[in-house]
Amino acid sequence: MTRVSIGDRLDRWILKKGFRLGVPLSTLRMIEARRMASAPGARLQLRRSAQAVISGSKWVDYIPAADGYRLFSPESFPELPDVVRACEAVYARHAAEVSEVEKYNKPYFFNILTTDDLRQHRVLLDFALSGPVTVAATGYLGHIPRLHSMGVFYSSVNDSISGSQMYHVDGDALAQVKCFVNVWETGPGCGAFTFVPKRQTTNSLRSRGLVKTISDEDVRRLVPEDRQIVVSGPLGSGVFVDTSRCLHQGSRARERARLVFQFQYVTRPDALLHRAPGKVAPGGHLLITRRLLDDLQLGTQNANVFVAE
Repeated sequence: MTRVSIGDRLDRWILKKGFRLGVPLSTLRMIEARRMASAPGARLQLRRSAQAVISGSKWVDYIPAADGYRLFSPESFPELPDVVRACEAVYARHAAEVSEVEKYNKPYFFNILTTDDLRQHRVLLDFALSGPVTVAATGYLGHIPRLHSMGVFYSSVNDSISGSQMYHVDGDALAQVKCFVNVWETGPGCGAFTFVPKRQTTNSLRSRGLVKTISDEDVRRLVPEDRQIVVSGPLGSGVFVDTSRCLHQGSRARERARLVFQFQYVTRPDALLHRAPGKVAPGGHLLITRRLLDDLQLGTQNANVFVAE
């Protein structure tokens, strides 16, 4: 039985009350502030430790702070060809399962990566914890972040617009870095990840995006389609993006399915509610913890820095 701390109970209460009052962004700020106050020296130490990670690296400003994203090509990182091949192998192993979309929490977008897959294809973890990636995430967030989750996500052909298919921002943290790698060539009709840059995502859009109350028409009126970024392209292309600060949608795959590799760095503290690994919804992210990596014998020096217990 998972023990819920007093702090976690308080955070759940703050979240419930804040969203009911219609102040979701302020609610997340309160949760992170409470967590920071409970360990006042931790954030300062994470900032100090970040200097040793980013010092002298050309990757420190890879993700522009003002824009909140950086697109990349298949040639940007040497690991990408192996990452694509590994994800193709994961898909081949689970191909028979992807047609059973009704068993997943989000039938239009679900993860098929398992712990066994991660053991067989450690290049996925190696890329997520590689020097350039960790420096880029640390430089953008300003302190040592935490690798929270990853997955190989399949977007089935669908005609729906619900959940994360609607324009929204993520409430996991006030800032974060997600990476999306196109495993298959992604073009029109594939439900490509589409977002509004940080500069154009106002606090009003963020608040409405947290509760998913903003329509396509509202977004287009405020940010025309030609100012939105569509992450299409060949296999191995992709983006690093702050999904807490960039309004986004995806998986509107009307003609062809999409397959992407995704991993997520969150701030410390974040605004995530404590949830036991067994409580993850079907098709949800694979949570990355030190214990998991030790069990899989995938521990590395960077894992000791960027992965929590």
